[in-house]
Amino acid sequence: MKSKMLLLAITVALTASIAAGTPNETYSTSTDAICQMATAEPIINATSYNITLDVTRNYTIPYGFTGEPIDFTIDITDGNGASDITTVELVLSDDASISAEDTVMPLTHVVDVDATTATFGATWIIPATSGLKHVLVNVTDSTGLAATNNGIEVGNIFQNPLMGFEVTDKSGNALTNVSFAASAPGTNSVPSDQNTIQITNTDPDHVGMRIKVSVVATAMTDGTNEIPVSNIRVDNTQLSVTPTEINSAIEPLTTSSHNFKLDYPAGLIAGTYKGGIDFEVEAI
Repeated sequence: MKSKMLLLAITVALTASIAAGTPNETYSTSTDAICQMATAEPIINATSYNITLDVTRNYTIPYGFTGEPIDFTIDITDGNGASDITTVELVLSDDASISAEDTVMPLTHVVDVDATTATFGATWIIPATSGLKHVLVNVTDSTGLAATNNGIEVGNIFQNPLMGFEVTDKSGNALTNVSFAASAPGTNSVPSDQNTIQITNTDPDHVGMRIKVSVVATAMTDGTNEIPVSNIRVDNTQLSVTPTEINSAIEPLTTSSHNFKLDYPAGLIAGTYKGGIDFEVEAI
């Protein structure tokens, strides 16, 4: 009797009919389950931030000039997988906070570092405006969650910094003239009255800018009489009507010293000879 009652209970539970004489049967059904992962907020890996200037230069603060491209990259981590990262933005701000007036630069996926981390990047062309910009980062994932350290400042960039320099005479006064002592024709290596001339890189925006200095001169004339430009020398380098480099890189807040000399041509007619000298300074 117990065996019959047990058989009846199984038949009702499975709602299946077993033909008489069949010793084994299979009853199939499907399975389902939901695995719900904990929601993970993205993390901005601030130390991975990298900036690459189009022009190789030394700097204290990265800087560039109008039209130059700058490449930015940064790594973002998301515990739900790198594919869960949907929005990465670089924000260029005048201060260390995000506001509506800031420049927002979307970053695009570059490469997966591993299953949960990806590198994002973008190229930015420097506009004509100038000033220091704080570089902040915004990140959200597919559910709209912001990064745990959203808005973190990762660096700075200076747009179109000022170039500054001073040219002074031996007394430290602004150089207004390069004069040479009256001498007889054929007298060589006559030093300028203003020697030693000093050129100082003032780097007014403190970005670590170096400067290159060249000199352009003209012949010195009195009526139709002339002292050729090649008779003027700076540190034993002859000058010409095209730029002559006298210092390839003056470091910021340092001074470069130079001495001008003149060779009076033999047979030169007596007179007062005048010409011009231009100092051409280039940021590097």
